[in-house]
Amino acid sequence: MSKEQSLLCIDAGNTLVKWCVHTNPTSELTCEFKIPSAFFSHPTGAFKPFSAAADLLDKLLGTQLKHQAQVVDAVLLSNVLGLEFESAMRQFCDQHGLPLHVLTVNSNPAVQSLYENPASLGKDRWAACLAVSQISNSSLNLLVSFGTATTVDALLQSDHWQHLGGFIVPGVHTMLNSLHQNTAELPRVEPSQLCPAGPWPLNTEQAISEGVGRMQAAFVHSLVAELERRHSQTPGVWISGGYAAFMKNYLPQACLLEHAVFMGLVFDYQLTRQGAA
Repeated sequence: MSKEQSLLCIDAGNTLVKWCVHTNPTSELTCEFKIPSAFFSHPTGAFKPFSAAADLLDKLLGTQLKHQAQVVDAVLLSNVLGLEFESAMRQFCDQHGLPLHVLTVNSNPAVQSLYENPASLGKDRWAACLAVSQISNSSLNLLVSFGTATTVDALLQSDHWQHLGGFIVPGVHTMLNSLHQNTAELPRVEPSQLCPAGPWPLNTEQAISEGVGRMQAAFVHSLVAELERRHSQTPGVWISGGYAAFMKNYLPQACLLEHAVFMGLVFDYQLTRQGAA
């Protein structure tokens, strides 16, 4: 029987650095993702300058390691913050004697991106695409991540999974903040206020929240329709990210994909170990 593994998963994003300790049922490739019992985060800005982030990483993550009943076997990193942050992570791992697995695009032939420069694809987007490839029963999928930016990616399965490319547009909170900050009179509306207001908004807050929600949803619907025309089938729609729960009100048929980056990180690690075996 393969031994159980404990993996420190880190999602270094533009707004937050998030992490959890994932206990993998086995070291073999599996479609099961066991949801960790606890998730943690810290503002990304606190790690700047990234070249000096190792001390804060040790303070936050080192404490986390000490509280684990089981020794962590490896650190998995999805990083959109550049080489300086990755270097700080390597320094942290060296201090604790831990191997570091850094997510890279197109590292395994089972899932490949058609991006002109695969290395430029956001690692959080790629991790989420890996998660969809692991759990979807549909050969055509549209993945929407509602974060600081809204990103949309298409995945198609033939002899292997292909990432067809995608889109990046201003996110829910970015749009709401822009309306408040760049106008003299419009109020601040929080993402928590996003909920279909009925046939027609009757106050300014509803006009803003409903307008932003519908614009985001309309963009998704337009891409679903385009994929249907191109591939003669209806794609499965998956939504993830910090504002996905709010946008579910506007996209009720979509599947909520929680912890997508962590799920993709673990799957990528499994693929890599399987390929090296």
